[in-house]
Amino acid sequence: MIPEFNDHGFLPPGIHPAGLDEIEARFGRQSELRRVQMQSLGWLVDIAQRAGIARIIINGSFVTDVLEPNDADWVLLIGPDYPREAAAEAELSAGLPLLEVQIVEEEGFEYLVGRFFATDRDSNPKGMIEVML
Repeated sequence: MIPEFNDHGFLPPGIHPAGLDEIEARFGRQSELRRVQMQSLGWLVDIAQRAGIARIIINGSFVTDVLEPNDADWVLLIGPDYPREAAAEAELSAGLPLLEVQIVEEEGFEYLVGRFFATDRDSNPKGMIEVML
């Protein structure tokens, strides 16, 4: 279950696992922009699985209480058999609408998830969502 927002409008610090249905119910229906971002997430998950991505982390204002998020940041951890499907790798590299996607290996993943995305611009700690594949 995705926890409630704190007083800053963020999830509590850490990585909070959730399935696509739970993510959509919590973050993907409140505005037209959120619905479009959620649709892109659905496409991204399908492509990522075909490409051999091991983990997907959602960050940015999409996982806050902001009605109209100005960004949706996604960190994709490369799995051991990446790229499993060349066409899927090409689709990921081309990007998806309204999503800022970073495809990284373990070291980059640990830095982005453990440090860079763990706080906001004012150093307030915040949480992220991991899409359960």
